[in-house]
Amino acid sequence: MDFSNKESNQQLADYLREQRQNQKLELEEVSTQIGVPIQHLKNIENGDFERFDSFYLKMYIKKYATYLSLNVGELYQQFYGNQIQQEVEVKIQKQQVEKRNQNIGRIAGIICGVLVVGLGIFYVVDMVKSATPKEDKNIVINNPESSTLIDSDKKEEVKSEDIQAPKEENNSQTEEPTPMEALDVKLVSQTDKEIVFDVLTSQDGADLKLEFTASCWLSATLGSQNLIPGETYQAAGVFEQRITKDQFGTLELNVGDATAIRILVDGQLLEFQPSTPHQYIKINLKTE
Repeated sequence: MDFSNKESNQQLADYLREQRQNQKLELEEVSTQIGVPIQHLKNIENGDFERFDSFYLKMYIKKYATYLSLNVGELYQQFYGNQIQQEVEVKIQKQQVEKRNQNIGRIAGIICGVLVVGLGIFYVVDMVKSATPKEDKNIVINNPESSTLIDSDKKEEVKSEDIQAPKEENNSQTEEPTPMEALDVKLVSQTDKEIVFDVLTSQDGADLKLEFTASCWLSATLGSQNLIPGETYQAAGVFEQRITKDQFGTLELNVGDATAIRILVDGQLLEFQPSTPHQYIKINLKTE
């Protein structure tokens, strides 16, 4: 998200200043507690956002708002809702195009694979036929009135080889790999703010992996365990956690920008289309 809308910037700046004043806090005290220079806080409260790099501005606002007990994601939604929605729509369209291109690539790969396998089989069959001894056309007959051929033993030998070769080929074609056991993932419900999944597995645990495609604030809890207290991950960031069977329950994610996160359980992607950037995502981990 950029801060090109000066009107929204000023509204956010005024709101932060009012919240600080309502809590009877001085800028010097806030600066000391959160480790942000007082001049930076003054510029933020004056709405002079253009003085900062976007990355550092987001970091300063997050620290300032957190100290005032405010939710950064909700602040952005309140003052930049329309802008965020437009960015979400652009990201969703981009993801759909990328997904369509990936599907086309997979189909092309499958077709190429089938052609390669077919050519390989044709080559093997041709090699087998070339290696098979041909029947000798110069047949010597003991007696002009006899149908007994000198090379009858040789013909029987060739016939037995012709019968055995296809059997070996058929055996190689009937062997198929045993398919891997997959998770049972179900999208239970989705509202404006909340998305709920049920994940069923027969394994002793599950591997959780969160991948970030852009800057995203996130907190995560599993029952009474606080997996992520509240952190901002940058693009290409990754969070991984092994969840054992005795820890199974409801995994709750508070996501600042749901378009910037990919959620995988045992390598399987949990697919969803967020209605707003700020989402609450619940994953019910169950075992058979």
